[in-house]
Amino acid sequence: MDRPIAYDKLAREDRFVRMRAREVAELKVAQGLPPFPDLSSPESIKERVHGIMVGELQAMEGAGRTVCDFPDAPWEFTMDMARQVWDESRHVEIYLRLLEHLNGYAGEFPETTILWRCACAEDAAARVAGVNRGLEGLACDVFNQLVHIARKIGDPILERAVDFVLADEITHVRMGSKWLTKLTEGDAERRRRAIEFQENIDERFNLGGVRRDGDHDAVSISIATDVRRMAGFTEEEIERLIKTTQRSQVY
Repeated sequence: MDRPIAYDKLAREDRFVRMRAREVAELKVAQGLPPFPDLSSPESIKERVHGIMVGELQAMEGAGRTVCDFPDAPWEFTMDMARQVWDESRHVEIYLRLLEHLNGYAGEFPETTILWRCACAEDAAARVAGVNRGLEGLACDVFNQLVHIARKIGDPILERAVDFVLADEITHVRMGSKWLTKLTEGDAERRRRAIEFQENIDERFNLGGVRRDGDHDAVSISIATDVRRMAGFTEEEIERLIKTTQRSQVY
């Protein structure tokens, strides 16, 4: 088995269309649309949910790869990653059902693989820092805002389903913090590199300033400071994230 597997080798049904994130953004801008769904309409909410479904699919694949890629890791680490595979598989199922609820379907929007390409660090400590703390931290922001929007528009199915998944994401962040500490114990340089990898992912997924500290209704992705505290992020980490939002680029 290749390690890591190339993003264009991920198994997909024919109904999925894979495109680069930059290309998708350019096509949308050319049509007068925002480069990232802003939750201002039912169509944009459906597109956001589709993007999350794809992200959960790649997160499931990423956690599965982590189980396979580090056979010498502690057994408890392997079990936690296997549990995450199960969690992510349930999330995929939930978001497939939510797409049906929103009159959508898998493959209606392009799949980008930027998440997968950020989840293939060669070091296990860097991987849990980047995926569990970086990407799952982003999921906390996205899901918390979607819960708010669903409540505002009076969609209890969307609200409760996403809130259910958010609880798992908080657990995944905590899991990443635990293993970042355990895997780098006594190795300050390894920890520094892992945190640097996470910070690079944080900046990349600020989406050119789309993710910002602000009201749910005023920004495309609002940083969920309260949820991040619940997940174990420190005030210093949250402040650093907020400061990076104005200078990052993804496309």
